[in-house]
Amino acid sequence: MDIFQEITSEHEDFRKWSEKIAETTDRAVKTREDLFKKLYIKLTAHHEAEEEVLVPVLREHEDTKEFAIEIDEEHDVIDYIMEELRKLPVNEENWLMKFKIMKEQLDHHLEDEEEEIAPKAREIFEKERLESLVDKYEKDMSERKKKLESNYTKG
Repeated sequence: MDIFQEITSEHEDFRKWSEKIAETTDRAVKTREDLFKKLYIKLTAHHEAEEEVLVPVLREHEDTKEFAIEIDEEHDVIDYIMEELRKLPVNEENWLMKFKIMKEQLDHHLEDEEEEIAPKAREIFEKERLESLVDKYEKDMSERKKKLESNYTKG
């Protein structure tokens, strides 16, 4: 398994959880809160681990350097909106609309990583190199998730 296979498997969780949140009604406060917390923690840890493990590798080659910048910038936009959402009550009248805007950005970002960045990186970097990143990524991700779970507060 290479780093992109690992990342893509996590993307499926993000798609599933964000779709469920987008379909909730204003009365489903507990469901929305629980799903958002799960998404916030795993997505934040995922972004930070990618930036720590994958982005430096992409910066090494001229043909993937732009992808590294794109990942950083898209993460910044998504993380900014996620942080705003975390601070708002989930039944606030504009919460769901703000979430759906974030979801559009997230869906675009996931598609970019899977359909553009991963294939190009696989062309350029040796298979063993991309496979060697998985353990470091998983360890980094796990540590970040634990820290986020213990520090998570709503609002």
